[in-house]
Amino acid sequence: MGDFEIFGMPVSLGTMIYQAILFTVLIFILKNKLLNKVVEAMEKRRDTIENELNLAETYKLEAEANMMRQRELTEQATHEARKTIAAGRAEATSIVKEARKEALMIRTQAFNDGHPKKKKTVQGVRGA
Repeated sequence: MGDFEIFGMPVSLGTMIYQAILFTVLIFILKNKLLNKVVEAMEKRRDTIENELNLAETYKLEAEANMMRQRELTEQATHEARKTIAAGRAEATSIVKEARKEALMIRTQAFNDGHPKKKKTVQGVRGA
């Protein structure tokens, strides 16, 4: 058969046809045997990724709901703490006022017990 040159290299037409036939057979075998397995693996991987994305979205929504509940509980606890503090301050003020009243009464009583009231005596007019 005819020999010719391509880019300065001698090429035999028979060898080129033989290699083309072998390449076509190889591609056909690979397509039938391996391509299906590769496509299956890629589809499984795609399904796995889709499932993981859906699961991540579900977890994200749950986390947002939990965060909102946590905020509500925190606000409620803060409000209750403020009410408790205000009630405690009011009670403390009331106790201090009562204690001052009692202390004043005790001090007044102690003062009165220690210093009996002087009786005013009426002095008669003495003549000279």
